[in-house]
Amino acid sequence: MNIDTFASLKVLMDNLECEATDEQKALHELQKQCNEILFLIKNLQFNNDSAHVQLATRQALQYIHRAISEIDTKRIENTPVGPNSKVDLQDICGPAHASLEIILNLNYK
Repeated sequence: MNIDTFASLKVLMDNLECEATDEQKALHELQKQCNEILFLIKNLQFNNDSAHVQLATRQALQYIHRAISEIDTKRIENTPVGPNSKVDLQDICGPAHASLEIILNLNYK
């Protein structure tokens, strides 16, 4: 298994921008993070042909694509939020976390 890929995915999971007051900044940051997750998962899928890694990456890709789709939906809706209000980003962070959990569970010793 690629230690660097797993380390990078763990850092991304620990730093997902899931609590924010500025929705546009949070969406921008989440978009960047989700794109990086997508890249790392595809890289893992391409570089490891074992059956369980292929299955896990396929499932993880479905979740991360869902998160990216939710980001696009939120951008289109552009619902204003009051000052000092928390923005609900769980519909994005839930699938993103799920994709990361699936892959990080492969990193057993």
